[in-house]
Amino acid sequence: VNYNAGDHLSVVPRNGAAQVERAMKRFGFERDAHVRLHATAGRKAFLPVDEVIAVERLLGDYVELQDVATRKQIATMAAHTRCPVTQKAFGALTGSDEATAAHYKSQVLVPRKSVLDLMEEFPACELPFASYLEMLSPLSPRYYSISSSPKVDAGRASVTVGVVREAARSGRGIFEGVCSNFLARAEPGDTVHGFVRATTAEGFGLPDDPQKPIIMVGPGTGLAPFRGFLQDRAAQKAKGATLGNAMLFFGCRHPQQDFIYAEQLQAWAKDGIVDLHTAFSRAGGRKAYVQDLIREQGAAVWKLLAAGATVYVCGDGSRMEPDVRRTLTDIAREHGEDSEAWM
Repeated sequence: VNYNAGDHLSVVPRNGAAQVERAMKRFGFERDAHVRLHATAGRKAFLPVDEVIAVERLLGDYVELQDVATRKQIATMAAHTRCPVTQKAFGALTGSDEATAAHYKSQVLVPRKSVLDLMEEFPACELPFASYLEMLSPLSPRYYSISSSPKVDAGRASVTVGVVREAARSGRGIFEGVCSNFLARAEPGDTVHGFVRATTAEGFGLPDDPQKPIIMVGPGTGLAPFRGFLQDRAAQKAKGATLGNAMLFFGCRHPQQDFIYAEQLQAWAKDGIVDLHTAFSRAGGRKAYVQDLIREQGAAVWKLLAAGATVYVCGDGSRMEPDVRRTLTDIAREHGEDSEAWM
């Protein structure tokens, strides 16, 4: 496997059996049903055409079954519905006015209802299977930060994945993340297709100079690339390299529940590979998050920043990353910098 610490592993998943069975049942297919697809002349198709294929494989390997239904798709469903009550319900979701848009958001977008969810909710819809397939997007690979270093094992790359399995927002059964559950179901010896892709984030790799200081912020599975970084640093130190200072801010809910790689991280901290700071938000005491630790360690953080440290942040980009950015700008301001220009 040819990769660097900080790269991504792209995994090609398969839809879960429960989702596939739901779709087959809604369209009246038996478990062993097969179909032959034909593409319109001159039209590019991502599905296998002009060959017999099992419906189970078609739905399992080729299409996204859980994408949120768009208003255009709902309009197509309405066009294949004769029931006036169902047509009215679909019409209330597809208009262009603000009230309709708000209704679509509350009834479909927020609860993340798929086309299949709506077809089960509105059984009078007579959408043909061919039209259903045309609506669906190709099943896309999922990208995970590689959580290992080739300096430890050049023939192996690991990923750290949180398995998503929870009550569906739509109220219809259980929602399972496609790829995380695909990987969780995999048994030793199973084949999983994937490929390595260099990170698209500019500079998201260890500095060429091991003496350059680094600051890593990675709550939850955002820790993944930093485990690879620390394996890399440990291997460099074992070969006699002098390492620059490194700080890692890791956060999770509870130290006994989701403090992943705890023993490894603590061992690296003991060996001087990293200065480890942990925040727990559900440990019974005060709720602490990574940005709180960064603020508490403001003087040490600024010392590394002033020495030219590279800052890496991996995880929730909607809430955590802005909070971390604000904390760093506050620290810069406290040390006499124009925070916006500095950032």
